[in-house]
Amino acid sequence: ADPGLLLGAVACFLASNLLGALQWRELLKAQEIHLPLPKVVSLYFVGVFFNNFLVSNIGGDAVRVYDLKRMTGKGAAGFAATFADRFLGLFVLILFSVIAYAMSPPLWDAALFTPIGALAAALAGILCFGFSRRLSGVVLRVGNRLLPSAVSSLLENIQGAFILYRRAYGLMARVGVLALGVQVCRVGVYYTVGRSLSLDIGFATHFVFIPLIAVVAALPISFGGIGVRENLGAVLYGQAGVDPAGALAMMFLGYLCGIAASLVGGVQFAMNRSSSAGEDGSDGGDSDPVLE
Repeated sequence: ADPGLLLGAVACFLASNLLGALQWRELLKAQEIHLPLPKVVSLYFVGVFFNNFLVSNIGGDAVRVYDLKRMTGKGAAGFAATFADRFLGLFVLILFSVIAYAMSPPLWDAALFTPIGALAAALAGILCFGFSRRLSGVVLRVGNRLLPSAVSSLLENIQGAFILYRRAYGLMARVGVLALGVQVCRVGVYYTVGRSLSLDIGFATHFVFIPLIAVVAALPISFGGIGVRENLGAVLYGQAGVDPAGALAMMFLGYLCGIAASLVGGVQFAMNRSSSAGEDGSDGGDSDPVLE
């Protein structure tokens, strides 16, 4: 791989994290959680760092919510903002995927249309649930009767997040622009890595496949999506004529670039823990690493 282009991919990932932190901050402010920008960026980078190693690639979101609850006491509001942050990113990715797929006739077949269509339908269902008080009320009543209380409470938090944001037009416009930037940068990581490996893959092709890979990698079946991401990438990009070995190498190098960019969060996590240990006079051995 070309080292210069790999550094460019790391820079793309860093840019996406910074934009993502700004997006998350806007959503937090709507939940009446006001934190200094450096603190929001720090929490966001720590969450991204843990995404690499916890089950699925969204485990770091739980770390972000936990830290917010510890700092502000607003666990439900923190969850709502973080869920909205993740959902908006997924929504934009799937929107890109649908548009890119419609503009790529060589890829038109049932093997791709089915999962893309299913994801688009699922997102439409979540939007209807969140923005329609009548529909969400029916779902919540049924959920309270049939589902465990923890799941019902989760659905109520999700619905509450959407209701809060649905009339905040200025906020959603700002967040939408930031979400576009985040996802373009994330896809740009794999485009740049592909170029570093001399793979002839168009930018639009990445927009078709990366959303599908991101959704499956988020399932709690592996740590950081390792293995799932690479093998699914080999299968999907193979439909575009990319050599499976090259596609797998591209996905794994993209993951490594993400780790390199998120090391900032690992350093910040270690510094926070060291600072807290120094303040209470302990060596940190008995402290909870997630809390710290």
